[in-house]
Amino acid sequence: MEEELSNKKTKVKTSKNKEKEKYQMTDSTRNIIFNLLAFACIIIMAIAITPKSMQNDTFYNIKCGEYLVENGIFNQTQDPFSWHELSYTWPHWLFDILIFLLYSVCGNFWEVGIYIATMIFTTILGLSLYKLCLQMTKNNKVVSFIATLCGLYVMKPYIAARAQLLTFILFIWEIYFIEKLLETNKKRYGFGILGIAFLVVQLHCAVFPMIFVFAAPYVVEYLYIVLVDLSLDEKLFRLGVRLLKKFTNSKEKLEKLDDLIDKSLKNEESKKIKREKQRKNPYKVILNKNKAIITLIIFLVIAVLIGFINPMGTGAFTYTYKIYQGNTTDSINEHLPLTLADNEAYAVMLIFIIISLVLFDVKVRLSDLFMLAGTIFLSFNARRQVSLVVIMGMPILAKIISGFFEKYDQKLCDIIKKLVTSMVGIVITIGLVTLICQDIYDEKKNDEYINTNSYPVEASEWLISYMEENNISKEDLHLYNEYNYGSYLLFKDIPVFIDSRCDLYTPEFGSGEDIFSDALSVPGLNSDYENIFEKYDVRYVMLESDSNVNNNLKDDVNYDLLYDDGSFAIYKRLNAE
Repeated sequence: MEEELSNKKTKVKTSKNKEKEKYQMTDSTRNIIFNLLAFACIIIMAIAITPKSMQNDTFYNIKCGEYLVENGIFNQTQDPFSWHELSYTWPHWLFDILIFLLYSVCGNFWEVGIYIATMIFTTILGLSLYKLCLQMTKNNKVVSFIATLCGLYVMKPYIAARAQLLTFILFIWEIYFIEKLLETNKKRYGFGILGIAFLVVQLHCAVFPMIFVFAAPYVVEYLYIVLVDLSLDEKLFRLGVRLLKKFTNSKEKLEKLDDLIDKSLKNEESKKIKREKQRKNPYKVILNKNKAIITLIIFLVIAVLIGFINPMGTGAFTYTYKIYQGNTTDSINEHLPLTLADNEAYAVMLIFIIISLVLFDVKVRLSDLFMLAGTIFLSFNARRQVSLVVIMGMPILAKIISGFFEKYDQKLCDIIKKLVTSMVGIVITIGLVTLICQDIYDEKKNDEYINTNSYPVEASEWLISYMEENNISKEDLHLYNEYNYGSYLLFKDIPVFIDSRCDLYTPEFGSGEDIFSDALSVPGLNSDYENIFEKYDVRYVMLESDSNVNNNLKDDVNYDLLYDDGSFAIYKRLNAE
C-alpha cells in the first residue's frame, strides 16, 4: 500500500515537473528576449539624449549639400558662401549631400525629419556599442547592456546632426572588425576595415587618421612582444664578445669568451621559457603574440591608399595636423582642454575605469591599456575627444567587469538575466530606464528646433527684404557677422564674414588672412573694430544685441542702426559709402 502511494506521488511530481518544463524558457529564447529588451531601452535612451535644437554645423551641411547636388562634386575648389573668395575642398561632402537629400524629402517638416534621423543614428550608435561590448565580454549580455546605457548617457553632449555621429558608429565597427580579425584571422573582417576607411574619408575627412590611431594599440602590442622576444641585449652581448675574439690571440682568453657566449645562449633560452610561462599565466597584463596582426597591418597599408580617394586628396592626411597648427583650438569650445568639473558623467566613468584596473583582480590585455591611455590623453587635450574614450573605453570597462564576475560569481549575471527577462522584470526594467530618461528628456522637450535667441531668424528675414527693397546684391552686401550664427545666415543664402567652418578662415587653409582671429576679436572689443571693418571693407554689421561692441555702435555716429529685435541688431556702416 505504501509503495503504491509512493509511486503515485512520484508520478504526480514527474507530471508537475514536465508541466513546468513546458513553460520554462530555453537559453536561446531568453537571449532573444533580453536582446529585444536591450533594443527597446536603447531606443528610449536615444530619444532622450538626442537634442531637439539644430546645431551650427547642421545649417552649413545642408547648404553645402545643396550646392554639391546642383554643381557636382568634382572641380569644386572655391567656397561659394563667404564673401572673401576663399578656396574650399569639402571635407565631409558625402554627409552634406545626405543631409540635404533628407532636408529636401522632408520639405516643410525638415526640422522634424533631421530630429528623427538623428534619433535613428543615435539608436544605431547604441546598438553598435552593445554589439562591441558583447564581443569584448564574450557575450555577457547583462554587463554589455548596462555599459551601453551608461556609455550613451556620457555621450549625451556629443550627439548632434553632424558628420561625427556617423563616424562614431564607423569607429565602433572598426574596432569590432579588428577584434574579429584577430580572433579568427578571416580576411572578410579586413575588408570590413577597408570599407570603414572609405566611408570615413568621404563622410568626415578630418578624422580619417583616427582609423590608424585606433588600430595602433594592437600593432604596438605585437611589436613590443616581437622586440622582447628578440632578446636584443643578449644578442648584442654575444656580438660584442665575437668582436673581441677577432682581436684576441690568447687561447685562454678565447676559451673564456666561448664560455661567455654559451652562458649568453643559455640565459636567452631561460628567459624565453620564463616569458612563455608568464604569458600563459600572467599576473595582470596579458601579452598575446597574435600572428593575425600581420594581416591587420596589410589591410591598414591598403587603407592608407584609400585615403587618397576623396575630393580632399592629401588633405585626408594633413587636415587634422593643420587644425592643430592653427589658432582655432584656442577659441572653439570643443577643442579646449577638458575640465572634469564641467563633465561629471565622464569624471565618474574615469574614476570607475581606474578603480576597476587597480582593485579588480582581472587580467587585462596590453592593447586595452594602450587604448585607454591613448584616448584618455586625447580627451584631456580636447574635450571633444571624450566621445572617443566612451566608444573605445566602455567596451574595455565592460570586459573588465565581466571578467570580475566570471572569476568570483559566474552565476550572478545569469540570475539577473533570468529576472530581467521575466514578465515582471521586463516591465520593471523598461519602467526604470524610462523614468531615468524622462529627466533627460524634460530638459529639452520645450526647446525650439531653431533657437530664435541663438540664431537671427527674424533678423535674417528682415535683411533679405531690405536687400530686395534697396537693390543690394549679395556681392555688395559685405556683412560682418559673429561666429556663432554665421552658418544660419549661410543657410538663408546671405554671404557671411565667418561661419562654423572655422578652419576655412585660417591662414593654414589658404585664406592668406587670419579672418578667424579678426572675426572673434570684434565682439569682445579685443581690437579696434573700425580698423577691422576698414580692412575687409565691411558695409553692414550684424551683432548680438547684448555684445559689447553693439553698445559702442549705438553711440557711434559712423553707424546707422537699421534693425534691432532685442536679440540681434543690424547696422549700416556709413564710412563705407
